Amino acid sequence: MTTYDKAHELAKALKNSDEYRSFLAAKNSVEADAQAKQMVQDFIARQMEVQYEMMSGKPEDKNKVEQLQKMYELLIVNSKAKDFVHAHMRFNQIIGDIYKIIGDSVAEGMDFFAKE
Repeated sequence: MTTYDKAHELAKALKNSDEYRSFLAAKNSVEADAQAKQMVQDFIARQMEVQYEMMSGKPEDKNKVEQLQKMYELLIVNSKAKDFVHAHMRFNQIIGDIYKIIGDSVAEGMDFFAKE
């Protein structure tokens, strides 16, 4: 079996996972509620902005973090928005874990690109 066959097998397993199905169900539910959809889009956009700033080495902006927390507190009041964000986070955790597993498995070869 080739590496590509394994990749397709992994893709199929992800697509059939409970986490992905829950994510799709939550996505369909939130898309049917314009207010919930907007809340989720605003929250995720702000969350990504804060994460990108932190990854780029900028100091944490306490005001943005507080805004993000307040947005989350409002978001979880809406069950559709809350369910979507939680399903999204669970599925993203799986994807992140898979990336880490793959990265760790080939780390020895990637050290060539590390600065000395």
